[in-house]
Amino acid sequence: MAIKDDTIAELRKLVAKQSEQITALTNEVEQLKLQLAKAAKDSSNSSKPPSSDFVNSTKQKKKPGRPRKKRVGGQPGHKRQLREPLPPDRIDETIEYEIDEREIDRLELMPTDQFETIQHIELPDSPIYVTEHRLRLYESPDGSIYFPHVPELCGQPIFGPRLLATIGWMKSQAHCSYTTIEEYFDDVLKVPVSRGYLSKLCTGVISGSLADAYEEVRRAIPQQPQLGSDETSFKNNGRKNWVWCISSAVLTVFHIATSRSRAALEELVGDEFVGYMNFDYFSANCSFAWNYAIKAQYCWAHLIRDIRFLIEHPDRKTRVWAEQLLDRSRRLFSAWYRRDEMSETGLYRSLVTHRDRLLDIVRNPPNSREARNLAARFAIVDVTDGSTYDLSQDYFRFLFVDGLEPTNNHSEQQIRHVVIDRRITQGTRSESGQRYHERMWTAIATCKKQNKNFFEFLHASIVAKLKNRPAPSLIA
Repeated sequence: MAIKDDTIAELRKLVAKQSEQITALTNEVEQLKLQLAKAAKDSSNSSKPPSSDFVNSTKQKKKPGRPRKKRVGGQPGHKRQLREPLPPDRIDETIEYEIDEREIDRLELMPTDQFETIQHIELPDSPIYVTEHRLRLYESPDGSIYFPHVPELCGQPIFGPRLLATIGWMKSQAHCSYTTIEEYFDDVLKVPVSRGYLSKLCTGVISGSLADAYEEVRRAIPQQPQLGSDETSFKNNGRKNWVWCISSAVLTVFHIATSRSRAALEELVGDEFVGYMNFDYFSANCSFAWNYAIKAQYCWAHLIRDIRFLIEHPDRKTRVWAEQLLDRSRRLFSAWYRRDEMSETGLYRSLVTHRDRLLDIVRNPPNSREARNLAARFAIVDVTDGSTYDLSQDYFRFLFVDGLEPTNNHSEQQIRHVVIDRRITQGTRSESGQRYHERMWTAIATCKKQNKNFFEFLHASIVAKLKNRPAPSLIA
């Protein structure tokens, strides 16, 4: 009997040990599933940019079959697009053609005052205009050499304002490297120039011509009613820096900082700003918004991607919860997009209802760490003065503020220009190079918003710089 009892006890111990092992292995499998899900993050389910997606995506390839034949050029029903002719003041030469007199007589034709116009555009043999300034030398009895003093020539670059503006346009608007510009000068203009001199021109006179306009935009940014913010990495001498972009409807300013902390936002926006600001849910943005009582609107595009990631979570309850959140978010935005079709009262009731139902879901998360972290963004927290603050309002301000966008897409679009430059230049190598990029990016983005011709603005700025005149303004 005793032997039987001992056997049963041993078997129970073995079963308990195996049960512990099964539990440990199950937890390990769940963790591995979660790690695999994290490794599979892309732009559709996380805050990663689309450029970080793998080339070989997981999307289903099209089934093989007969390729659809599509006629080259304009498709049936498509309105023909014709190039607008250049105005008369752009015409350098006019050649008129007449029908042969024998044909006129044969067909009994009468001339009219109208013409069928065909414009032919070509570059001149030499697209540059060279002025040689000859200063006669004079010799005094003691052998000293004198020549005329021409103030307007003193300290001037060998290239004129329009050619300088072309260099700046090619470098920053067209994303050309110094090597490419050097080759253009050699092959097309037949003017040799070194990359070192091109760099000196960009970081010197071209950059200096935009200094006042840049500072003007920086001062005006905190006065705007709505702002958006985004940042991206940018190296200087191989060390990672950060390009911060602050944008409004009519202005955009770029600033290269050594830190990704809120210090850059404090420097660019500060405590003067009293409007609304679009952010992604990055710690520096959250810290800045909290400490300066910013009326934040956190990005729903980022939030939706985070929710979609949780739909792939190994925990079933988390997946179900995330699917419910996504469905309720779709219902909320469906109502918001139909706002022009509803009465003011009806719209308000609809938006409040959808918001409250979404909050009911998000504030009751399952027990997974990822779900609880997302739910914390919508919590009601205690404030030091004894009151409370509802964090969810920083996601729902767009519902009740006209013109306020629910995403940070505008700022992200603004910073794409920087990303292209980064790929080509691999960053900067000096403080003067940083200032050049800041000013050029700011001028390019702001001119585009105001429907200004960037090349013309840059040319006018360079002329003002060389002639010591007030710089043109970037403020609309």
